[in-house]
Amino acid sequence: MISEYSSLILIGVSAFSVVLFIIVIVLSVKLNKLNKKYNYFMGGKKEKPIEALLMDYIDKVMQVEKDNERIIEECNLIKKNMKSCIQKAGIIRYNAFGDMGGDLCYAIALLDDYDDGVVLNGIHSREGSYTYAKPIENGKSIYVLSAEEAQALQMAQLKNQKKKLD
Repeated sequence: MISEYSSLILIGVSAFSVVLFIIVIVLSVKLNKLNKKYNYFMGGKKEKPIEALLMDYIDKVMQVEKDNERIIEECNLIKKNMKSCIQKAGIIRYNAFGDMGGDLCYAIALLDDYDDGVVLNGIHSREGSYTYAKPIENGKSIYVLSAEEAQALQMAQLKNQKKKLD
């Protein structure tokens, strides 16, 4: 029975062999591409090996973490120093003398975050201009404040409260 169908079996086996040969060629091409990608990924001939690349990236990440810690420390120092800078101001213009026109006199309160600072009072008269400064600590002065100076101080303190509410 095999001898009767030997030619058909031979043709079938030959066709099957050709199909298998084509499959082997296709798989060989795919394996070659995959092998090239693997070699490139693992460092290959020209590039650094992946281990060296990973070590470089780890070093860079560690440096960035150190830089970030330093930046955070500097930002905290800046925030702390900013509290000592003038942050609140209040100004009142007024007429100290009834015989002069216009509000040529002024009182300015300049305060930091702790309500420390100074109140400046400028008085303009026909004889000249005079400026007075009174220190402020914790929102109060050891010197008696005029009504305008007290009003400027209160205005400066209220401006900060409005900012905190917003």
